[in-house]
Amino acid sequence: MGRRMKLHKAGLTVLLLVLVLGWVKAVWAQDEDLDSDIPGAKPTDYIRERTYIGILGTSADIDQYGDFNGTNLMTFNNEGTTVNNGVTYTLNEEQDLIPSITRQFGWGVLFGHREGPWAAELSFWSSNHTATWIGSNGAGGATTITNPASLQAINIDFKRYFFTAFPTQPFVSFGISFPWLYVENGSYLLNSTTGTYTTNNETISGIGFDLGAGMELYLDNNFSLLGGLYERWTDFDQINGASKIPLNQMYFDGNPSDVGNLEGNGLNIYIGTTFGVE
Repeated sequence: MGRRMKLHKAGLTVLLLVLVLGWVKAVWAQDEDLDSDIPGAKPTDYIRERTYIGILGTSADIDQYGDFNGTNLMTFNNEGTTVNNGVTYTLNEEQDLIPSITRQFGWGVLFGHREGPWAAELSFWSSNHTATWIGSNGAGGATTITNPASLQAINIDFKRYFFTAFPTQPFVSFGISFPWLYVENGSYLLNSTTGTYTTNNETISGIGFDLGAGMELYLDNNFSLLGGLYERWTDFDQINGASKIPLNQMYFDGNPSDVGNLEGNGLNIYIGTTFGVE
């Protein structure tokens, strides 16, 4: 499964971060004619300093070639009991589906501040999806389950702009993200006494690293148009299902030797506009 490549992906993430930081340091060293009152700004900059808010149209996804390929699930042997109407039932197993999702459009909002060629942004993204899971029906055949789902994320990103003397400015960005996938009826709890399942909603969440690029067109200090894309490498390490069992206590596809986190990467695209605030 994709989780077994966790160390390799973590190493790649660290390498990319080191390369980006080293490159940023080299670019910063070239900006020796800095303006004294705004760190990093030049007298010739089209935008020297601004605080802004923005709205975005987004296209978000989780890649389907990793753990989120629509065939995996997490299981937990509860071995607990519950009492219903005076009858004690044994709860043997929870199953949390790890579905695939379709790429869909969504929306986002952001708040940012820029000084010279540098900017920091806090943003929120949200999009609705169809979650699909394909597995055994217990009789030698396959069953397909589809449920509504939503993918949301809080992002903290840093940008470095180029050609800052002109109104059209390319940029690179890097940051961290806190995404979560909410799936309706994606968690199942087996009642071993009756042999029946009850369904519950589930939330799968984690932390990711973002690396991207884009372009921003400034009409003036108060208005801009922007667009870009970034790749998000995410380590999903929490799951909130039927009985709130921590993910690191659950088995991947029922294998008791395979526990831990889920890998879920994805390419995200956005366009939008920003408005300067005093």
